[in-house]
Amino acid sequence: MRPLGRGVERLLRGLGIAADVERARAIDAWPLVAADVLGPDAASTTVVGIDGEVLVVAVPTSGWSAEIRLRESELVARLAGAVGRSGIRRIRTVPAQRSSAP
Repeated sequence: MRPLGRGVERLLRGLGIAADVERARAIDAWPLVAADVLGPDAASTTVVGIDGEVLVVAVPTSGWSAEIRLRESELVARLAGAVGRSGIRRIRTVPAQRSSAP
């Protein structure tokens, strides 16, 4: 009898969505990876999407954008270590949406 994990992995590959699932895992890994590399204030950043091999992260200030650019290679390497085959090769930052109070 084969382990269930291998069967699921084969199914995902057969459906052509294994890479998508791995990229989605990068979204879940971001908070821990970002906190590990950038410190606890990284909680103010949020993944808003994935565009191919690019993780798109919303940041509250241009300072955060600059910090992520400076540490991008380390962040990408840590994501690879945490997720494995996510295929994430870059991080792009976008301004966080500010909520308007009624």
